[in-house]
Amino acid sequence: MGHINMAFLSRLAKPHVDFYDLLAQHAAKTLEGMQELETWIETGEEKHRVRVPEIERQADALKLDLQLKLAATFITPFDREDIFDLSIKLDEVINGAKAIVREMEAMDVQPKNESLEQFAIILLEGTRCLHNAFASLKSNPKEAGNQAFLARKSENRFTRVYRQATHTLFAVDDLKSILKTYEVYRQMLLTAERIDTLGEKLIHVIVKNG
Repeated sequence: MGHINMAFLSRLAKPHVDFYDLLAQHAAKTLEGMQELETWIETGEEKHRVRVPEIERQADALKLDLQLKLAATFITPFDREDIFDLSIKLDEVINGAKAIVREMEAMDVQPKNESLEQFAIILLEGTRCLHNAFASLKSNPKEAGNQAFLARKSENRFTRVYRQATHTLFAVDDLKSILKTYEVYRQMLLTAERIDTLGEKLIHVIVKNG
């Protein structure tokens, strides 16, 4: 009887939800949104602009699904607060992509702008590193840590480009254009900072559970 009870308890304690996979799916959707943003800024093709908020809504659904399963699951592969926080910080990155689109629309800042293209490329690189980190988190934590570190490095690259682009922008003799474009720059900088924050959180989780 004791043996049966132990087997039952073992099955009960075993996590039935693969939270690593749910986070990886969320990261993949976030990367998809950032790819659409980068392509829109590079090409100016409207079909990519409209895809960004659509993908953000799909990412929201993934976040909600993860959070509902987290609330209903007794045993998780690592700290449930960390799982929740990683999901929230992923959401902030894809929200950043949508906010960039909305800011450009509101300020009437057009794509196919050299500085914006540089920013978008760096944001995409950082998001791709985050995606790679989440994809490796379960099977290869060391590689996940390396990718999270690279994601954080992308914010440093962004800051360097941002300083030069801002210097160039303020040399333009058109105050209205400067102010509108600067608002978009700031939104993109905020998104780069969110990528850095998520990379830092990932490294913390990996070290904590190593």
